[in-house]
Amino acid sequence: ILSSGKKRRLTIIECGCDINTMIDLAKVADLGAKLFYLSGMVHGEYQKQEIHNLGRFISVMKFRPLTWQTSHPYVLADRMEELTNPEDV
Repeated sequence: ILSSGKKRRLTIIECGCDINTMIDLAKVADLGAKLFYLSGMVHGEYQKQEIHNLGRFISVMKFRPLTWQTSHPYVLADRMEELTNPEDV
């Protein structure tokens, strides 16, 4: 989580190269269907210039409520665990 102003906190979620995952994350994104491509990590860190450009874009972006988001409930889960006993199924 990072701060982009006095009243705005941002959460950045890393997404894999799976189109279904990208679509699911776009449903909960405040920026809308904006895709940022980062070339990859070097020694466990992203390229400084790419992160700088991403931060600059976010700092000037105007956040507008999305009509889909306000009319549909949603949950973003980090992981899910099935607790049902396999013998019961």
